[in-house]
Amino acid sequence: MVTASRFPIAESLFQEPCLQPYIHNCEVTIVEGRHTYRFHVFFKRHCRLCPNPLLSRDDNEFRGDAVIMRVGTRSVVNMRPRDAALADYMMPWLVTS
Repeated sequence: MVTASRFPIAESLFQEPCLQPYIHNCEVTIVEGRHTYRFHVFFKRHCRLCPNPLLSRDDNEFRGDAVIMRVGTRSVVNMRPRDAALADYMMPWLVTS
């Protein structure tokens, strides 16, 4: 049995490729009780990119975009409603760090 791996290609989701061509990534692990959730976070951040009102806070303006993908056992998988709630929880922490 052959299983196909999924490879995330985040470049096509971001705007302003000439101003900021570099896409940063990190892996975030959230442990909640017995459950462990892994995410790939891809983001662009630059002082000349447009402010992102969804990721900005009163004391911290985030200029750029972010994409979150859930990691399964072998590759990225579809996000479920609980995964979206965890992504909403972790993004303010990532933006300020």
